[in-house]
Amino acid sequence: MGFLAILGCLGGSAHAQSPAQMSEIDFSKEADNPVSRWITLPLRYEAEFDSGPYRAVKDTFKISQAVVPFRLNEDWALITRTNFPLEAQPPKKTGEHWAFGLANSYTTFFLSPEHGEGFFWGVGPVLYYPTATNHALGVNHWGTGPSAAVVLKYPGPWEFAAVANNIWSLGGAPGSTDRTNSFLLNPMASYHFGEGWSLATSPNITANWLAKPGEQWTVPIGGGFSKTFRNGDGALKLSLAAYYNAIRPQASNETWLAQFTLTFVFPK
Repeated sequence: MGFLAILGCLGGSAHAQSPAQMSEIDFSKEADNPVSRWITLPLRYEAEFDSGPYRAVKDTFKISQAVVPFRLNEDWALITRTNFPLEAQPPKKTGEHWAFGLANSYTTFFLSPEHGEGFFWGVGPVLYYPTATNHALGVNHWGTGPSAAVVLKYPGPWEFAAVANNIWSLGGAPGSTDRTNSFLLNPMASYHFGEGWSLATSPNITANWLAKPGEQWTVPIGGGFSKTFRNGDGALKLSLAAYYNAIRPQASNETWLAQFTLTFVFPK
């Protein structure tokens, strides 16, 4: 705990600013901050092209990493970050049917220091829920694993962040398809212009450790742009992005990904 206390005391400025102090750039940065002290609600539509043997479009509607912070004391906060997807999944094999419903959801619990100076971080567990309504959409087991987040945020136009986790399902026989062992690395970089405009890249680099060698990794490259609007004491951010899966399990499948995100930012 001595090391954590030293990190928690680095710098003297608090995370949160009052709404009157916030610019569109400040709100835009908070909308992407994985350990924000503001409530953020990102609603995302995602289209994944060339999915399955029929080269169809996989549609996903989700609450995409919504942040809700809880202040524990003057030095520490608990940050919850939740992903809750609804999917329309094309057939994975010839002759199979479409699947529509909820996929597996998860919440990350970050313990994060209340004070910092440009560098912020959080660590904690992930809780993985058996919310999948169809076997094609997920596994019927709880899961957990470690997660960490770091944010570099300065007064200038740049912001950098990264989130990483690994989730293991609790249960499922070895060799069974009803289990998970998956890794996520989400690096983020954004450049913020005046009047709320920004350019950003935020690829979800994933690995399915249960897949065959050579079919485990998905590595997207790409990015997009966004516009942030003040809305009373909060803000609204509209984002559009596209990614090409440069590394993917199958060469002919899941080539491109398009995202449209509407993010609400609320004061705590």
